[in-house]
Amino acid sequence: MQIIKIIQIAVILLHISFTANTQQDEKAGKILHGLMEQTIEAPSVSIDFTIIMSSLKDEVIDEFDGQLTMKGDMYKISILGTESSFDGNSIYTYMPDINEVMISDPDEDGGLMANPAQLFTKYDEEFKYRLIGETNQDGARLYELDLHPVDRDHDFHTVKLFIRSDDNFLHSAVIAGKDGNRYTFLVNSYDNTKSLPDSFFIFNEADHPGVEVIDMSW
Repeated sequence: MQIIKIIQIAVILLHISFTANTQQDEKAGKILHGLMEQTIEAPSVSIDFTIIMSSLKDEVIDEFDGQLTMKGDMYKISILGTESSFDGNSIYTYMPDINEVMISDPDEDGGLMANPAQLFTKYDEEFKYRLIGETNQDGARLYELDLHPVDRDHDFHTVKLFIRSDDNFLHSAVIAGKDGNRYTFLVNSYDNTKSLPDSFFIFNEADHPGVEVIDMSW
């Protein structure tokens, strides 16, 4: 899997926000709405996470640790030596090993994999969801929910979420790809108390002397 897609998966899972739909599972909608409030009402959310990619037989292919910080629609994520940030207007993907940054526009028509902010406004249009039940993992009591994309053209068919019952925050998630691969996202720790300036999410060329800028934005 390409680094950019790994970054997209991480951002999608940590941006998950929901609005209950009476035509769907009402209990699931209330749990998901609680997760939305945790994300939106916090001054910012900083998360240390692990992504595990495995085959259909659950043989581990690879494992990556990363960090993600969010504030509203803005985010900054670091994984595999690459830093990607969105300041509300442009996406900056910085590769320090070659000191290069690529600037691009968010793809408004690319769906959730390209623009995770759509989860705040179009979630009910994108997924059907239901509460499977409650379970215990790592000593935590969790809600287990299944989500299925309405659009069958997505490259995944199921997203399984595990949400903490005590604080309604994301514990882990699993994306089941149509290619037979499984992508597991684990939240190792999180902090939703810090107040960060918007400038934190803006790529500053002055902080990277000699950086090569590839501007692909309009």
